[in-house]
Amino acid sequence: MAEQYFSPNQQEFIRKRRQIVGEDRIRQVEQHEWPTLIAEVKAEMDKGTDPSSDRVKDLARRWKGLVEEFTGGNARIAQGVARQYREQDPNPAQRHGMPLTREMFEYIGKAMEGI
Repeated sequence: MAEQYFSPNQQEFIRKRRQIVGEDRIRQVEQHEWPTLIAEVKAEMDKGTDPSSDRVKDLARRWKGLVEEFTGGNARIAQGVARQYREQDPNPAQRHGMPLTREMFEYIGKAMEGI
């Protein structure tokens, strides 16, 4: 599936970035930080909290930080990841047991517009 979203150069960048970040950190983020953050975003979304609120913007900053840690701040890689999450059903997070829906992705995207 990676070929559909990333060029060969981008795939190599991702492989190298994975080595830099390290398997332990990746596992920690996948098992703890993402599930916690997704649950917090879902809770705010379910409460009807406006994405422009300070609380949701703080969550968006955390989200952005995790994305940047994985992507090394490479905007094209981040765009490819976002596209993959929007288009795949189930998306990669859902395959790992994290309930990231398209609606939630759009919600946090709105919060990121102002940060």
